[in-house]
Formats: sequence, structure tokens, C-alpha cells
Amino acid sequence: MPGTVRKFAALSIVAFAASTAYAASAPTDWNYTFDLTWVAGSASFTPGTRYTGDPGIGQSTQTDSVLSWGSILGNDTRISFNSDLARSSLIIDPTVASTVTSNGDTQYVNAFTHVNNALSASFSTLNHAQMALNVTLEAADGSGFTYSWTQVFDVYFKEVPNLTGNSIRDGDIFVITWNPDSNVSGVPSYGETFSYDGYEYAFNYFESTQHLTELSLDQCQAVGQAGGCVGLMTDEYSTTPVQFAFSVSTSASTPTSTTPVPEPETYAMLLAGLGIVGVVARRRRHYIHG
Repeated sequence: MPGTVRKFAALSIVAFAASTAYAASAPTDWNYTFDLTWVAGSASFTPGTRYTGDPGIGQSTQTDSVLSWGSILGNDTRISFNSDLARSSLIIDPTVASTVTSNGDTQYVNAFTHVNNALSASFSTLNHAQMALNVTLEAADGSGFTYSWTQVFDVYFKEVPNLTGNSIRDGDIFVITWNPDSNVSGVPSYGETFSYDGYEYAFNYFESTQHLTELSLDQCQAVGQAGGCVGLMTDEYSTTPVQFAFSVSTSASTPTSTTPVPEPETYAMLLAGLGIVGVVARRRRHYIHG
């Protein structure tokens, strides 16, 4: 077989193999938008009353990113040692859209901060609210494939009465519900799975600061939850950050089709190469037997 023909046939076979490998490989990058918000109208508060020195009522407010309660003269983000002029709050930080790789690496996203002021007993305080997690993943391979979903978490809160004067023992109780079937290295987490192009992907959302832990039975029951609930007890006169993160990973060797289909042009190149090989072989036989 002439050298040129051998080279063309080899290139055809190499192209076929390369196309097969390409078709079998999973996309690694995902563009994502990520949004964690307080569900509108979901927050419930205890009633507030008037008290000496304040012309108004201990008010509660809610936006997409802030829940706050206490004095109308207070500040949502600051610690105050005057219980008659203080507010407590739960503030969600936004997440900027970016790209994540399907290798299981941690991607830091929304955080929220509990600003815990010791409040006058006459203030309205938080009982319950809901957080909505809205996620969209778009394959960065240009295919246009997207996967979007919303997951709602319940938050239960107890403004512990300031009875002891001890900021730790009087700390407020925050509890959040998670998917009990999902866990990342012992950290409470929420999981989601989806399929794309023959591969299975796993999305894991978790709290990375390890501030959210299993609370005591008494603490769980104080917010109306069963034992084993997950949350935090945060000190009075302090701010407690909670950092959320997520990862995306793909299952190894789990394509739904073990025989990927090459592109049509790859078949054409392979057949052309084999055709030339056949022509040359026939001419050689004719030359030998002629």
C-alpha cells in the first residue's frame, strides 16, 4: 500500500477514534445563576407593643434579602447595647453569576448574617420564615442546555428572653430544615441530581462555616421542632455569619449509552479511507495475476 494511502487511512481511523472519545466525554463547565431570597409574605412575628421612650411600635420588616425586627429607631446591621433602640436581623448577601466546574470543588455563594441584639420584651420578634433557593445551571458547551429549579427551606426562630445576663446562655435559636437524605462529609446539605447528554450530575448545597450543627433537644423543642434539628444558637450582642456553598460533580463512567455515535462527517472520512484502501488492494491483485 503506498505511503500516502496508508497515511490517509490511518488519519481516518484516528479521526473516528477522536470523535468517539469526544462524544463520550462529559461537559465540565456550567454557567450558573444563584439566588437565595426570603419568600415574600412568609415571615410571621410575635406582636409588638408600645413602650416608654419610643413613639412607635416595635416593628418587623421583610424584603427579599432582609428580615428585621425591633425598634423603629434601630439599625438592621449594627449592634446596640441599648435594648430600647436595637433591632435584630437576618440578612442574605447576593451571589454574582459565574462558572463552576463539574469536579466537586467548593463554590462559595450566598451568605447570611444574624445580627443579634438583646431586645426589649415589648418588641415584635421573628417566629418563622421561608427561604427560596433558585438555581439555573447552563452547560458551557454552547448546546443551550439548562437545568433550573427552586427549593424552599423553612426557618424557625426563637428570641430567647434575656433572663441571665449571660450573652451565651441567652443566645437566640435559629433552625433551618434540610433534606435529611443528603449529606456532605457530615455537614447538613441539600442535594439535587439531573441528567445531560448521557451523564448523571449531582448538585450539593451546604453550609461551609460549620456554624449550622445539630442542636440539643431543648433547643429544638423551643422552636417547635423535634430532636436532631439543625441550626445555631447565636450569642446576644454579636453577629453570626453563615456561608453557603455548592458543588457540581459527574458520576464516573455512567453514560447511558456505552457506544457513542460519531458525527456523520467522521463516518464519511472513515469510509473514504477504507474505500481507497480497497481500490489499491484490487489493483495490486490485478497487477500480480495479470
